[in-house]
Amino acid sequence: MDELTRLSAKQLVTLIKNKKISCVELMQAHLDRIKKVNPLINALVQMLSPEEALKQAKLKDEAIASGKPIGQLHGIPIAVKDGRKVKGFLTTVGCKSPHNKIATEDATIVSRLREAGGIILGVTNIPAFLVSAETDNLLYGRTNNPYDLKRVPGGSSGGQGALIAAQGVPLGIGSDSGGSLRQPANACGIVTLKPTQNLIPMTGLFPSDETGMIGSIDVQGPMARYVEDLIFTLPILAGPDGRDPNVVPISLQDPTTVNLKKLRIAFHTDVGRAVASEDVANTIRAVAKALSKEVFSVHEDCPKILAESYQSLLELYFYGGDHGKWLTDFIDFMDAKEPEPMVQDLINRAKQCELSANEIRNRFVYADQFKWKMMEFMKDYDVIICPVSTMPAREHRKVDTFKEVMYTFPYNVAGWPAAVIRCGTSKEGLPIGVQVIAKSWQENIVLAVAQRLEEIFGGWQPSNL
Repeated sequence: MDELTRLSAKQLVTLIKNKKISCVELMQAHLDRIKKVNPLINALVQMLSPEEALKQAKLKDEAIASGKPIGQLHGIPIAVKDGRKVKGFLTTVGCKSPHNKIATEDATIVSRLREAGGIILGVTNIPAFLVSAETDNLLYGRTNNPYDLKRVPGGSSGGQGALIAAQGVPLGIGSDSGGSLRQPANACGIVTLKPTQNLIPMTGLFPSDETGMIGSIDVQGPMARYVEDLIFTLPILAGPDGRDPNVVPISLQDPTTVNLKKLRIAFHTDVGRAVASEDVANTIRAVAKALSKEVFSVHEDCPKILAESYQSLLELYFYGGDHGKWLTDFIDFMDAKEPEPMVQDLINRAKQCELSANEIRNRFVYADQFKWKMMEFMKDYDVIICPVSTMPAREHRKVDTFKEVMYTFPYNVAGWPAAVIRCGTSKEGLPIGVQVIAKSWQENIVLAVAQRLEEIFGGWQPSNL
């Protein structure tokens, strides 16, 4: 049955539609896999009972037998990152709180997956308050990397990344305000897409949809083992829902129509403040060499503004300039009595950051200048190829979150789409992901390049679990 849990969601739906497998058979294969791997990785922290999961799968089979129309994700087991509402499941921000709630409705992104025929199997682990590149909290405990249990799966969508990599589900949903989709994809060797800002509705976050400043850089997106599933799923998730006031009604472009031969690519392994390890740098250079045969041009180049702007933008969006009061107020609001070490680390950093109202206003002007300068850089290029992080997955408790995101966070500020695809392996046998970035609304280019890299380098590889 492990063969079924290695296939893409798109392949599985085709098998279901052609009656080669049943939804019950597919669900049982994933239940068996979860029973085997989840005690080791602690990724899925809430799930349907096996009886309920199989009952829902049986209803999907009955729909096929009766000739009813079926959705694009009919019968596919799907998991959702905690911190967004999933009807019937406890919703948290990864902390012990009396305000954690059983959701009575679905977030928009969840309801769209259900409407497409997916079966929401459960909820995956996150760091406390979603503020770390390591997935650990006092409520559910630590999530481990399937390729080395002593290492992190990334964060804050680390539970999702670990579960997909370990074949617990073929597809899931995460979010990203600084690297929270891309860091787990890198650490766990899977694929993800951080979409353009305001492409996918954020409706249904917990405890509130109105997230203020962080909301201007936060996105939700798909995670999977294969690029074809990102392409397959994105149209289901994208577009206005009549509730999120920021979503732009834009038509997605088809990745299959992208002419790679016309693309101009810039790559780099060093942003000044963060130099990639030898293994990571060698992977990026191997990707650049391979793409040189596929595209119009490849040049080693890096926007200077990345190194110049990082600290200023980090202080604005994550430290806040108010001595950490934004975070301590949130902790007080949730009545979380025991801030985890990773949360306390952010508080300690934020306490060193004081910005006047005038300085904050100027920082927002600077953020706009950053976007303009990035667009200026892209006059000569269509795609940027760079690391996701300086290293593959680190050991537990050895993660410096705000160094880890130096290659990812700037593209949240820019609002640009970025995919991650495994293109290498470290000396320790750990996955090494590569980040593929383009300008806003050019998901088609990002996905086309990512899919070609998957074909060249092989993409996801099973762990030994």
